[in-house]
Amino acid sequence: MTIHRTLRAALLAGMAPLAAAAQGIEFGPDMQLGEGTVRAFAETDAAGIATRIGIEMSEDAVGTLGHDMIFVTVPLPEVALEAGYDHVSLDWMPHGHAPGDLFGVPHFDVHFYMTTEAERLAIDPADPFFMEKAANRPSADLMPPNFMPPPELDPIPAMGEHWLDVTDPVFAGQPFEAVLIYGAWDGDVIFVEPMVTRDLLLSRRDYGGALGQPARVEAPVSLPNAWSVSFDAETGVHVVSIDALEARGPDEGIAAPATN
Repeated sequence: MTIHRTLRAALLAGMAPLAAAAQGIEFGPDMQLGEGTVRAFAETDAAGIATRIGIEMSEDAVGTLGHDMIFVTVPLPEVALEAGYDHVSLDWMPHGHAPGDLFGVPHFDVHFYMTTEAERLAIDPADPFFMEKAANRPSADLMPPNFMPPPELDPIPAMGEHWLDVTDPVFAGQPFEAVLIYGAWDGDVIFVEPMVTRDLLLSRRDYGGALGQPARVEAPVSLPNAWSVSFDAETGVHVVSIDALEARGPDEGIAAPATN
């Protein structure tokens, strides 16, 4: 991985590049994906604090996936755990998913979970309190500005509920290439999720943007101020990441409250 990609992602998000310059990098183990591999990484600053967390997918992984759904749990390096994240759940959706008019094309769901895998898998319709937990939506000020839940309860097993940025161009009729989603369950924010089409990855184009911060958090976690999709020609990997991480604590707020 090269520093220039971090700078490019920062510039893409309209942020100061020096704030995103990585001093070090840690990797998780390689996991099989199609005929290739995927692994997680975390870039760190001079103090060893995670500033960016993401995954790398090899070209032969992205190019060889077929018509069956694939779910891979990707372990994170230790420094990402210290930032408040537990694992990545990478889902290959060859036929897209609902709502089909928006997301019905082949794409990857890249969930950066703040919960353990056991806690995630316990989001199960067999739980007698499943819908009650879905209805316990977090306060809007725990989400970034403009992120809203589905109009009706729509809990997804082993995931939770998905909150979307209502100002995203996809809701104004633009074709879906990539979107950033926050997830929640039983009153808590539990994941950050870029969704990325395979066509975007194969195009090797940069994509991403800036993110707002929620007004408050209820547990220590480093939340992204940006996210990005890119291709590293030097190493031949597709990269999806949450960037410019900002360490937040429950006693800290931001100057401007969330507006959703």
